[in-house]
Amino acid sequence: MTESNHASRLDELAYELEKAKDAEAAARNQRLQIEQLLSELVGVKDEGSYTTKGSYYKVTTTAGFTRTLDAKKWEEIKHRVTPAVASKVIRTRLEIDTRQLKSLQGLDPAVYNIVVEAVTTKPKKVAVKFERLGVK
Repeated sequence: MTESNHASRLDELAYELEKAKDAEAAARNQRLQIEQLLSELVGVKDEGSYTTKGSYYKVTTTAGFTRTLDAKKWEEIKHRVTPAVASKVIRTRLEIDTRQLKSLQGLDPAVYNIVVEAVTTKPKKVAVKFERLGVK
């Protein structure tokens, strides 16, 4: 194989890879646009799942938040809540028990507001799932 044949094959494959990556990016963008449209059509809860059925598909949107604990801040404020609340909401290895945290929010908003001083909350990407249903 001559050097020019080798270079030609390399360029050919690199071009095919470039086209494939462009197609992949276009497909991803199209998927994200469709997920956005489905989310708008089905609806999205702030946190949790919402499902709607059509004639041929059932679509579920799921949204939520990622919660992380600022360990240094928690050490500063944990004395302001009872040990029982602290041990229920913040686990020993300093991770958040989200169910307990959300429960505390409804049961004792004042204590919840103290605890969340050490919690960073960020929205998750909305997940869209589809399932083909049997046609009747």
